[in-house]
Amino acid sequence: MFSHHISLFQSFPSWGKVVGCPLLLLLLLPLASCSTSGDDEWQNRADAVNYINITLSVSAGNEQLTRANAPAGGEEGDGRENGIDTRENEVDGVTVIFYQNAAGINATAESAAATTMDFVAYYTTTRDDAYTPKTGSHYPGEIYYTTGEQELSTTTLDMEKTYHVIVVANADLTSSITTSSTLADVREQVQAAVYTGTGKATDATKFVMTSEEDNVIDFTYSTYEPALNKRTFIFDNIHVERMAARIDYWANGAEYSTAYDHSGYVYQVGSTTDHFVLTSITPFNLNTGNEYLIKRTDDATNPYLHDETTTNNVLDPYPAKTDASHPANLSSTLTSVLSSMTADGYNVTMENQQSAKITVSSQDNIIICYPKENTVTSTTPYYYYATGLAFEGYYYKNGETTGGERHLYYHFIRHQGESEAAYQAWTPATLSTAATIGAGPAMNLGIVRNNIYRVSISGITPESLILLIKVKKWDPYTHSYIYM
Repeated sequence: MFSHHISLFQSFPSWGKVVGCPLLLLLLLPLASCSTSGDDEWQNRADAVNYINITLSVSAGNEQLTRANAPAGGEEGDGRENGIDTRENEVDGVTVIFYQNAAGINATAESAAATTMDFVAYYTTTRDDAYTPKTGSHYPGEIYYTTGEQELSTTTLDMEKTYHVIVVANADLTSSITTSSTLADVREQVQAAVYTGTGKATDATKFVMTSEEDNVIDFTYSTYEPALNKRTFIFDNIHVERMAARIDYWANGAEYSTAYDHSGYVYQVGSTTDHFVLTSITPFNLNTGNEYLIKRTDDATNPYLHDETTTNNVLDPYPAKTDASHPANLSSTLTSVLSSMTADGYNVTMENQQSAKITVSSQDNIIICYPKENTVTSTTPYYYYATGLAFEGYYYKNGETTGGERHLYYHFIRHQGESEAAYQAWTPATLSTAATIGAGPAMNLGIVRNNIYRVSISGITPESLILLIKVKKWDPYTHSYIYM
């Protein structure tokens, strides 16, 4: 999974957009000398100028091996993986939301309805490659962003109180979330745009990232600079995650070739001289409607910002999924793709993506799309609702390179493990419009935020493809900080 450190340091500038009063989150001035809480009488000076320092961090993770076919369940899936480029990592602003409620994000409905936000602000960020971090663990290749500085005393925050904080990157929410908004409002907030772009292939930038955990901050730790009579309150390890997911095709065991009359990735069929050439992939049943700002599950006790397990389901804003028809929030429906792989513009050809491919474990990797969350239940007819991939290719017999027979295969994206038989793709003749998951693991099928769904072909017969899938926790970028 990816490793991502986003740090809010120093104060907020006067040019930031604020609901309430401006807030300082970063101190960039050099530390002449510092002391920590409880170590020095200077800490208690009543005339000190106060600042706040918040570090947002997505912890480093290690690549883990997947099981034979089935993706591992739970919050971490098959491990963590780093972001691939600056397009996926760039942040140009952050909304910060402070509120007070002892129970936090999972307060009762009555308590949440009575809790209003104490402070809401949006600040643009600029990259500062010369900045040197003052606290916490640091790694090579970090990226720093800053909003400038401002004093804590100019805000409405009270150093005697404890706050919960929600952070949203790359989205200015100050018009929809204000100090009049309740915690109940924030929990029900939906987001239509989770990045800039169409989400088709690599057309996505400025990914919206939201808090991964229910973070609590209080004013118990600080550093002090006697020469400036400045005190900086420090808060670390606020994690954020992308609202989007990513679907990849990984060409493990295949090589791209133009030697056939249809160019693509070539697979040998068993020990024969037959070959299958994968030419294009089209994602289907993509949610292009809304997504909850705050991740939620059907956990009865802690539904909001709670770790996913192998027994709970992540929920999207569209709970009714039993009708035998495609809902309006889905684009590139399976019915449409069955009619034409290219009808809705989501078709990705292997030829056209050669310049945009990346390398994963020494093999070509093609990004298919960046989907929003889309989850189904045990009674959902997944033909009409579940997100999947349609594979198009040509079957060449006896070493021939022309006159291949066109084949189409369909696979619904697995989010957690299932039997090996589930990884055999369907053909148009075997697809069922009535089939449901039935009894089985939670989140058997589905798309969940901040995950990479990496699908590869492990074998092929004249009748079917056999697929593998890894589900990797997608951290925003490797060992990087955002200072604000």
